Amino acid sequence: MAKSNKKNTAVKVKNANSSFSPAVIITICVAVAILVGVIAWSVIARQVNNLDNKTVMQIGDTEVKGLEFKYFYNNAVSSFQSNNSSLISYLNIDFSKDLSTQQSIYEGMTWADYFSSAAQNSITETTLLYNEAIAKGYNLTDEDKASVDNEINTLAQAVSSLGYGVDYYLENAYGEGVNTETYKTIRYKTLLASKYLEDLSDSYEYSDEECENYYNEHKLDYDTATFRSYVFRYEVPEDAAEGDESYKDEARASANAMLEAITDEASFETYLTENVLTDEEKESVTENFTLSSNATHSTLSSDVRDWLFDSARVEGDKTVIDANNAFNVIYFISCGLDRYNTAEIRQIFIRAEEEEHDDSEEGAHEEAAEEAAAKAHEEAEKIYEEWKSGAATAESFGDLAITYSDDSSASNGGLLTNVYKNYFTVAEINDWVFASRNPGDSTLIDSDYGTHILYYVGTGDPFWQLNVRSTLATNEYSAYLEDLKTNANITVDEEVIAKLAK
Repeated sequence: MAKSNKKNTAVKVKNANSSFSPAVIITICVAVAILVGVIAWSVIARQVNNLDNKTVMQIGDTEVKGLEFKYFYNNAVSSFQSNNSSLISYLNIDFSKDLSTQQSIYEGMTWADYFSSAAQNSITETTLLYNEAIAKGYNLTDEDKASVDNEINTLAQAVSSLGYGVDYYLENAYGEGVNTETYKTIRYKTLLASKYLEDLSDSYEYSDEECENYYNEHKLDYDTATFRSYVFRYEVPEDAAEGDESYKDEARASANAMLEAITDEASFETYLTENVLTDEEKESVTENFTLSSNATHSTLSSDVRDWLFDSARVEGDKTVIDANNAFNVIYFISCGLDRYNTAEIRQIFIRAEEEEHDDSEEGAHEEAAEEAAAKAHEEAEKIYEEWKSGAATAESFGDLAITYSDDSSASNGGLLTNVYKNYFTVAEINDWVFASRNPGDSTLIDSDYGTHILYYVGTGDPFWQLNVRSTLATNEYSAYLEDLKTNANITVDEEVIAKLAK
């Protein structure tokens, strides 16, 4: 069977520790926040500047110096801070102090060990891919180099508001000695590695037959279950005698009574509202509160998933499972692979931007939000009418997206491919996209963010195939990377790295 002729545009291979992405540059807000936070612990970095020119890693013929390690190490630290800001207080980690003296959540590792490992992985992957790119004749274009200059200029503007120069920020963020030229050299390296990785990823293609075969061998990774459930809980007395489970009797009787009474989905919730829920509970529950849709095998408890994913299950099966101090009444609806197709759409998004207002005045925020929403809707309506009164094609819609849209897809004519269910945080958009649509359908939808003008292009690839192709591509890339590592003869100077990782 022929290979799929569609590239894995939504399935880029990405190592968890990779340091190269299309958006390596820190955003303005994060850059300013990090600048304030890193100054305290940057004093430690100044103590090891004599190690900048030491070779800390040897990757094939490439020597990695201490200065480059500091960049990747501190990049790992700042990325961790940005990605886990809400969890920092729970992790017992103080970034203003020596991380080599602080035990991490990973057994046997200090936080310095953890970030050092991440840095070494990133350096290794980047260097190996960079060397492969050079060997295959890859070069950065003038446009690529200009994009790095733009990163530096954007960063300079971000920190200038605090009265600092970009070199001062880079030194405090990545360690003493890391200046504009150092940053530019490393970014050139990571960018070229990224370009090679992107082409490598795009070369991974798998036929429908290959996807089907892989799915059949790993069904539990992709199948989902849809069912209704309700639990009757019980308390285990502290003084319960061994072998005495009478404390379960009431909950067991309630669960069995419900099991006997239910005959279909409708009767499941009807029974609860008529026989179990209090008036207060009835007011708080939502429609279909007992329904679990597309639950994956890995997210369910073993007792529940073993029953739901049993190949003998048929719609209408029901049971009571005693687990986790509760009797769980379950009504089976379906289990298997959801083979729905993704969608391809275009979007013009007009953001609702509030005018400046005095927050101290009662109702000021609400009034400003309403005015912003109304303004966005009005502007979107004008654009929508402009499109409808013109050619009203996908191409003309894309032209207007480039001109007006506030979405990141604007430069691509508002085109979004392989859109899956719940891709959007706005339920109304998801509902519209996955209703019975025809190519050329369009609409205008308001949300808390602004107003969205949508154009339905058509169906995309089946969602399950995208997931399978992503897994196959990741597996193929991982094997490729491991092969590069095996042939590279990688050595690490742990003593020097331990001095740098603080």
